[in-house]
Amino acid sequence: MIREIPWNLIISKLKKESTSEENNQLEAWLSDNGNRELFEELQGLWDKIQSNASSYTPDSAYYWKELSRRMKAGSSTPVVKPSRKSTFHIWRYVAAACIVIVVCFSFYLGQWAGTPEETLLEYKSMGGKSMASLPDQSSVWLHSNTKLTCDIQHKKEERVVTLRGEAYFDVAHDKRKPFIVQTDGVRIVVHGTKFNVEAFPDMENIYVSLLEGSVSLDTENDHRYLAPGETATYNKSSRRLSVTKDDVLFAASWTKDQIVFEQRSLQDICRFLRKWYRVKIDLDPTIADSIHYTFTLRNEPLEEILRLMARINPIGYMFNENNELSIYKK
Repeated sequence: MIREIPWNLIISKLKKESTSEENNQLEAWLSDNGNRELFEELQGLWDKIQSNASSYTPDSAYYWKELSRRMKAGSSTPVVKPSRKSTFHIWRYVAAACIVIVVCFSFYLGQWAGTPEETLLEYKSMGGKSMASLPDQSSVWLHSNTKLTCDIQHKKEERVVTLRGEAYFDVAHDKRKPFIVQTDGVRIVVHGTKFNVEAFPDMENIYVSLLEGSVSLDTENDHRYLAPGETATYNKSSRRLSVTKDDVLFAASWTKDQIVFEQRSLQDICRFLRKWYRVKIDLDPTIADSIHYTFTLRNEPLEEILRLMARINPIGYMFNENNELSIYKK
């Protein structure tokens, strides 16, 4: 079942201008599985922005007009209502719309149009991958459950972002203002380049993979440079930093529109599925190299891909209570 997000009702509700009829329509939409979670996320973002903006008075009429325009521009993005077995990826298809909302709310803070210069923009992907354009014209892909905080101050000598999760950066060159990515223990200095950073809080390591250009990395104990085709690994426990040649295209493969598999082994495919859907997979070693597939991976839900794979070859699969996937021989 595919339904559109009622931006007009959400806007009216957040502005506290909704009528009784609009409230009833919104409640009907919220009653569907997963919709209330999205609305509460947006409400939380709006409340936070209201709090941050309490020290000044922006041109609210202008910003609501801009917010409405941007929401309407993305209103055709569908929400896919999944089966009960696949609730862990409810928001994979709604992610593109969600990132629009986060950017629009951040816009309200007044970075443009002459309101206070010191502004924190926050971008968040609630599930699946999303793309955001930063005010300096840099673009960033955000993986699922990723948050990027952007410190934008016109008088600052640096462009600073803080990453929690995984992101692929295509940084606009500005020799006067280096681009800085801060993670838990690693500071990445950039001057215009393409690279992937994987820095989830629950991971033991932080990975920085460089596709183009040059970056330097600063930790408590090290200062290193990366060349294209290299990946830096920082261990949070030992605080050690190492640099190796690596498959950096694979590191950024999750940002692609599609991946084509031609007679690839199940083991190889699972390697991409782990990255694409960010899911833990326990693969039966007896079938890892003996089963091969040819298909194209796009934005299908993971369970749909697994059902098709199970029809072609005798494999079974199941998710545990932590949404970790097991694939085994039938």
